[in-house]
Amino acid sequence: MFLRSQSVVRLVNVLVVIAGSALSDQIPASPFSNELGYQYFASSSKFPSEILSNITSNTNHDDAQCAIDIRRILSGLQNFEDWAIEFPDSWGRLPFGLMWGHTISMGQFEECISISRAFDSDYLLKGKYCLAKLPIKGFVEKINKTSELSRAISYKKKDPEYFELGICVPSSCSANMADNLLKTIIKTIFNQDIKGNRTIDEQYCKVDEPIKLRPIDIFAIAFILFIVFCMVASSIYDYIQTKKGSRKHPLFLAFSVLTNAKKVFSVKQVDSPDVIHCLNGIRCFSMMWVVMGHGYMTFYDLPHINKNKFFTWTETPFSMLVQNGTLCVDTFFFMSGLLMLWGAFREMEKTKGKLNIPMMYFHRYIRLTPVVAVVILYIMSLYKYSGAGPMWMKLGTQDKRCEDTWWATLLYVQNYAFPNKICISQSWYLAVDTQLYVFSPIFLIPLWKWGKKSLPPMIVLVLLCIACTFTTFMFNDFTLFRVQDEHVDLRQRLTYYPTHTRIPTWLMGVIFGYFLFTKNRGRKIPLAKQWVISGWLLAFGIMLTDLWGPYWRIRPENPDSPIIEGAFYEPLSRAAWALSMAWIVWACYNGHGGLINDFLSWSFFTAFSRLTYCMYVIHRIVQLVNAARLQTDTHFSDYDAIMRWWHDFGLTLCASIFATLAFESPILGIEKAIFGSGSKKRDQTMKKVNTVASTDPITNENLQKA
Repeated sequence: MFLRSQSVVRLVNVLVVIAGSALSDQIPASPFSNELGYQYFASSSKFPSEILSNITSNTNHDDAQCAIDIRRILSGLQNFEDWAIEFPDSWGRLPFGLMWGHTISMGQFEECISISRAFDSDYLLKGKYCLAKLPIKGFVEKINKTSELSRAISYKKKDPEYFELGICVPSSCSANMADNLLKTIIKTIFNQDIKGNRTIDEQYCKVDEPIKLRPIDIFAIAFILFIVFCMVASSIYDYIQTKKGSRKHPLFLAFSVLTNAKKVFSVKQVDSPDVIHCLNGIRCFSMMWVVMGHGYMTFYDLPHINKNKFFTWTETPFSMLVQNGTLCVDTFFFMSGLLMLWGAFREMEKTKGKLNIPMMYFHRYIRLTPVVAVVILYIMSLYKYSGAGPMWMKLGTQDKRCEDTWWATLLYVQNYAFPNKICISQSWYLAVDTQLYVFSPIFLIPLWKWGKKSLPPMIVLVLLCIACTFTTFMFNDFTLFRVQDEHVDLRQRLTYYPTHTRIPTWLMGVIFGYFLFTKNRGRKIPLAKQWVISGWLLAFGIMLTDLWGPYWRIRPENPDSPIIEGAFYEPLSRAAWALSMAWIVWACYNGHGGLINDFLSWSFFTAFSRLTYCMYVIHRIVQLVNAARLQTDTHFSDYDAIMRWWHDFGLTLCASIFATLAFESPILGIEKAIFGSGSKKRDQTMKKVNTVASTDPITNENLQKA
């Protein structure tokens, strides 16, 4: 239910124009006496019994006490007492920029919840912040739109239905009481009748309360302190043994920052035919692209004073880096297939075609899972204490997603089990890549035994998966752009998260890796200069076409794309992108990369690439926390988005360094200490397993050891 058409404009005037009927006989003149917050307390003190009689829901609040507290606040306002003025002072003010999409006025959250006034010996009158939702759809629908708004491709523009207003009431007032007061006062003073849905809900209210740690919170704190203790103790042991020149036990060195930091930040490159140096640069730039794309996704949800600018931004060429930013995921899948085959074939050379499959799976699981498990633990425990405020009520809900779905993330089946409620949203990639890794022996063993004879079934599988994605698009009427669809979640679930939709680019990496390993490994294939130039021009041309080819469709003057265009573009653009990546890797490996290879193989990327796995797992939660902690308005522009990207990227980098030194590197050390001790045969087995497991494009091990 929304406001009646004749009263809609008048309600918005409450928000847009200063209220005109100040109760000067009750409140002395002040800079704020005409504000809605002052009117709220002055007017509601006149009819608490009327409102109380209309309340039917049972709450844990003392609504009679609420009426008393409102009278106390009014008395304090009349006497110009600072604590009382803080109540209306912390309310949201007039909506400005409403025509540009600014539909929230948060007020002063911290000022409100910090209010505390002692009455009697055992009672404190405290502030309670609530984010009210006032319906304005009727008003917006009556606006004569004389200028045609830009067509929004990424997120379809819809008329706002609510204006969100931050209010401050006594903590003794329930959300139901505050809702009835707000509706009644607006009706009484301004003759505006708000019917239907509640304007205030308890989940959007906050009172400053002492932190009460739950058992899982205590466990999380104790666990982190234990890890820090292990790092300090192991580092001291390492330092003392180094000074003495004594032998060091590898198990006691597992958590040593001195040892692990040298390994992580080492930029020494190994001159070996088994190392593909350019992959370090490709991996690092792809990781930065992922963080930027997710940053824009989060940036959109912020309280921009010019939010409608987003819909003109989608028409800019720069926006295509975000709208088609999902192509960087195909870079990861291509590298994953390539490195998986490369590492496995190196082992099979030494074992005469045998794979230790159980150890492959074991090593990969213990490599990936600790960091994921720690992030899940943080989300389910300390995350709720990481921020507060109006935006936290709206965006700080990640812990709710993990309540029932955390176990699927630890088993890497979340892309199928809970595609619409993934605990760590970006971890769908880890699930798909792990599932492909599990099935990898099906492709590795035939390739090793029968070589090129096993390629036709793989090519057929690639074509079938491409056809499957094409058919899914046509059957569900999915459009060219992923977020243009009316049912975005359905498209994500059917064409973005499923493993079979990612097989083509991954399997193309496997096939390319097979030829690179068997025909090219250890030697450089010469190629005439004109063919090298043609190859680079073709590769860059394909990549630019994938990124900016659909750009003309987003221009308002051009027609919408037909369904079949998106059905072709989605799978074929991924495959074409993988082919371009194949050329870049091949050209760089064979000495045809020039300055591009020199840059991608820069030793700096060697160290940076060791942090990319932790950055991938951590970056999204950093972005969500930073966004949800906001308590002030923001401004939308590419400059502001990039500034926030650097902010998020820096914090993610710092957190990833700690996570790598505290969890990822120690796991490798413990594993080496356990499996590396004992017989020489056992040590050799572990070395082989480590080689095979060095296949994930976003993990630290990336074939840097020959």
